[in-house]
Amino acid sequence: MSITLHPMSRYSGPGAMGRIVASLCLCLLGLCMLVVPPVADLVTGSGHVAIGYKQVIAGLVGLGVLASGVALSPHAGRVRLRYLALLGAVYLAGCAAALPELVPKDQSLLVPTWALLGYVVAACLLLPLRAGVPIFLGVLGLDTVLHWISEVKVSMTDLPLTMLDIKIATANPGGLWNALSLPDWTRYLAVAAGLMALLALVVGAGSAIHRFVSSGRLRRSWRGALVRLLVACFIGLSAASYLRSVCAEVAAEVTAEDSTWEPAGATSLSRKIGILPFLAYSYLLESTATGDYYRDDLGTNAPGPDEIRDAVLQYVNFEPARSRASHALPNIVILLAESTFDPRAVLRLTGDVNTGLFVRNERTAAVGPLIVNTVGGGTWISEFETIVGLDSRLFGYSGYYTHSSLALFIERSLATYLREKGYRTSAFFPHRGDFYNARRAYEHYGFERIFDSVDLGRDTGWRQTDVEVVNDFTKVMGPTPDAPFFSYVLLIENHFPHPCMSPKGYEFPVRLVGTDDFQSNCVLHEYLRRLDSTTAAFESLTDYLAGVEKKTGRPFVLAVFGDHQPHTFAGTGGVQDDFSPVRRTAAKNLTFFHIESTVKGRLHCCATPVPATLLPSLLSGYVAERPEDVYLGLNLWLFQQCGVDAVPAGQSDGLQAAMPQVADHRSDACRSAYVRALTGYRNAGIFRSAGESPPREPDGSAARVSAQPRTGNGSPGS
Repeated sequence: MSITLHPMSRYSGPGAMGRIVASLCLCLLGLCMLVVPPVADLVTGSGHVAIGYKQVIAGLVGLGVLASGVALSPHAGRVRLRYLALLGAVYLAGCAAALPELVPKDQSLLVPTWALLGYVVAACLLLPLRAGVPIFLGVLGLDTVLHWISEVKVSMTDLPLTMLDIKIATANPGGLWNALSLPDWTRYLAVAAGLMALLALVVGAGSAIHRFVSSGRLRRSWRGALVRLLVACFIGLSAASYLRSVCAEVAAEVTAEDSTWEPAGATSLSRKIGILPFLAYSYLLESTATGDYYRDDLGTNAPGPDEIRDAVLQYVNFEPARSRASHALPNIVILLAESTFDPRAVLRLTGDVNTGLFVRNERTAAVGPLIVNTVGGGTWISEFETIVGLDSRLFGYSGYYTHSSLALFIERSLATYLREKGYRTSAFFPHRGDFYNARRAYEHYGFERIFDSVDLGRDTGWRQTDVEVVNDFTKVMGPTPDAPFFSYVLLIENHFPHPCMSPKGYEFPVRLVGTDDFQSNCVLHEYLRRLDSTTAAFESLTDYLAGVEKKTGRPFVLAVFGDHQPHTFAGTGGVQDDFSPVRRTAAKNLTFFHIESTVKGRLHCCATPVPATLLPSLLSGYVAERPEDVYLGLNLWLFQQCGVDAVPAGQSDGLQAAMPQVADHRSDACRSAYVRALTGYRNAGIFRSAGESPPREPDGSAARVSAQPRTGNGSPGS
């Protein structure tokens, strides 16, 4: 016998009322756990919602209690779970949208990860269980994997993962793996795992959609499907709008504070806001501060060999190369003078300044103003440009992190060019080699031996005088090096700050014109005191190279230049002193260069200021035997066409707000030459972009490319 009960009969009986009461209590408790903590923070606290693991745990437990109450209810059969999921999705999306407005300002950068997670969970609640759970787990797994990859990159380069890295890896995984010196099998494993995960996601989503459509539920519940679609669109638009606002907020904050000017700041930011929001932020920077090197719309031919040859001959005289006296390869040293500039050219002064670095002498081949692409700090940019010969602004925001973002992909440089000529290459740091990824960067630039302050027995080295740095260099090199050498030596003594060290009432021999302020004149005096030491180091190095020439018969070339003006006089880096009223020029990216050589008559340069990128080409002229052999002779051609204004104004926008922003006054001829030069740079094989892979040696290791420019069209970056 069968008994058919009326649907309402299941709600009657002695236990029904108890289930109803218990269900209501659990539902109310769950709602209270969701609502009370944020409301209590707003009412009793500082008017903001706190963010932390306690609040997160309370919210998750509240959701669990609420779900238990619904499941316990005798009316649970009437409660459609999809409607409950819909309400949950709207609730989570609303919380994610409101969260940035409720937290304190000093915690605003901690919000993006939680808010983004809220949007993801809300979206997954709208999907069938078979699709929602895998997608949610996939997002969590993606975040975990990207965070791990970012930490690996930080350990190798000091810079976190950016969207540019992902684009380069996607377009050319082999190039990235070679740059990171990872075994090839790990690349194949990673690609296979990624394809399998993508395939599983597509198959799972397709299967869920097929079941839903074939079951007929779409026809029976089209209204519910339409509502969920509208809610999904709302969540998607809200999440996209939120990410844009986060990126804009982060960009404004870090630009104002220069907090990401160094890789450590960028790494801290990525860990604070989460890797996925940081990738969105890096994508915003890339799209608004991208570099012309990555353009794929050039469509022009690079300058021809005859054009470059004619330009090279305007600056380099090859007649001495044919004489026996200059047959021996010269020793070459580049001396980077930290924060050094000609004070007479920048400030209005009275009194005699030590001009040993800035005026001609009997060995001078070229001397004059130098235009650099950084102000106050960023020495690594000037290092990159004077070693590689490419303008950092060509690479957009990644050009601000040359040692970390670009060094990995460098195939050619002045160092590799000279090594192919038989030179021994070395670099000398007055600091630890792990500072700003310097040691690894110089290895990628092509230097064979690298000596940091620890190697030289100086510990951190930051307090070294410039004379001590040069003395360390000469001791390592010895009195008679057995082969021609190219060395890059960094000085440190004039590094910011320049505190006043003189007692009140001291009479300064050199003073600023237009002000009697003791503090300002005292700061100037400290700079000039250190300038004396830099000059003495330069003269000492000249004497050493002259002594080596006497013993070995090899002439020498010594180039010294200033990497940037210091914060002290540029008014950057939080400096309070204002030197703008006593400045002779408003240009804050003006320093100097001076090339000395015992090879006479080789250079014809330069009547106007030159860019830092020109130095490698000029120095290679002392080694090249013909115009075609000059390293990156394209730089000399572009300089002849445009002077120092080749790169269009605005390319320095990004993380360093101190760079001067001026209107683009380039001529039409210069604009055309610049675009042609971009094609030439990409053909030269200096920077391995997304479409390029390095040649391989027989043993499978990456090989350096030939010093001769590549032929054919180079592929653009991302």
